[in-house]
Amino acid sequence: MEHIFELKGSYKGGRKGKGEVRSENLSTDVTIPTSMGGLEEGTNPDELLLSSSAACYFMTLGLYLEAKNISFHDIKISSKLIVSEEGRVHVESIHHYPVIYLEESPDESLRKRILEIADRAEDGCMITRAIKGNVNVSVEPSIEVM
Repeated sequence: MEHIFELKGSYKGGRKGKGEVRSENLSTDVTIPTSMGGLEEGTNPDELLLSSSAACYFMTLGLYLEAKNISFHDIKISSKLIVSEEGRVHVESIHHYPVIYLEESPDESLRKRILEIADRAEDGCMITRAIKGNVNVSVEPSIEVM
C-alpha cells in the first residue's frame, strides 16, 4: 500500500525572495531566514524539516507507548536543528527533548521501560529513517507527573 502526499509551491526572487507551499492540510509562506540574509517573512525549509522530524517522533512515541499499554496524559517536545556552514551549508543535527507526562508516578521498572521506548521511537520514525546517514538525530527524553 502506498500513501501519496502532494504539495504545490512557488518562489519569486533570490536570497530576499518569497514563496509559498500548499498541500491538503498545510499552507504557509516561505522565505530565507534573516540569519542567512533573507526576509524571514514565513517559515523556511529548516523549520519545516524540524517540524516534520519532531511531529513524526512524538507521534511514533505515542503509538509505541499505546502498543505497550502504557498510559500517558501528554507528550510535549522541544526540538532544535543545527545548520553548519563547514564545507557546504548543511543540516548537521536535530535534537529532540520530549517530556512524557503521566497521571501517576511510575515505579523504576516502568520509568526505565518508558525511556527505552522513547529511545526506540526515534529509530521508528520514518522521517528520521529518511534522513539517516546525512543528519544526526538525538533524543533526550524525560518523564513528568501531572
